[in-house]
Amino acid sequence: MRNLTAFLILLTCTCFISAQDKIDFKYSRDYNRILELTKSDTSKLYYPNLFKRYIAGDSTLTNYEVLSLQIGYTDNENYWPYQDIELEREIWTLNEKKQYKEAIKSSSMLLSRNPFNMIACREKSYALGKIGQKDSSDYYFNRFNQIVLSDLATGDGESYETSWFVISPADGQWIIKLPLEGEICFMGFGRDKDKNFHDILGYKPDNEVDSSKGGKESNCTHLYFNIQHAVKRMFGKNGMKKTEEK
Repeated sequence: MRNLTAFLILLTCTCFISAQDKIDFKYSRDYNRILELTKSDTSKLYYPNLFKRYIAGDSTLTNYEVLSLQIGYTDNENYWPYQDIELEREIWTLNEKKQYKEAIKSSSMLLSRNPFNMIACREKSYALGKIGQKDSSDYYFNRFNQIVLSDLATGDGESYETSWFVISPADGQWIIKLPLEGEICFMGFGRDKDKNFHDILGYKPDNEVDSSKGGKESNCTHLYFNIQHAVKRMFGKNGMKKTEEK
């Protein structure tokens, strides 16, 4: 696994997020309310204004503002997260093969339609760093950092009620693999009392002993990721039209 030492150091501080950066976020209560605010040109969360700051690399964006950007994007005509998964894996593989220029090109393609794609930001940063473009690498790493920290600020991931908000059905796996530097020991799903869909992923640190190799049995901590908004877009643009027609 490729390490991100700076990010690991950042995340070890006070369980990832300082108290003042935590977001009082309840999905059923807040998602639609925030979405409407991102559409109002009189709101501080107005999507076009926040997006300009995000693209400009504004480090003063709060976790709440970055969360609002992601929520606003889930209503975008280009938001089809399940259709992005194959390209996400392709980008990862290109970097594993040290095909950095190809990884940058594919990452740019994905980010052109989904500027909040977590793994595209991270892998573009990694590839740019490998070819010596430090400033550009830092820019995309900071975007990755903003997305992950805003997601982790939405709860503690320990239950349906405190599930983490993510916009891609693959984001939970990337969070476990990269910032948490762990392994996935369980994969499942479920719905909360309000029928919102969640991925449930088991996490164990990479350095824990594997019981199958004669060591002490590892713990498998279940983490919850809310992807209700992504599930609504599961079948792609054409599939959604057909579903609506039926």
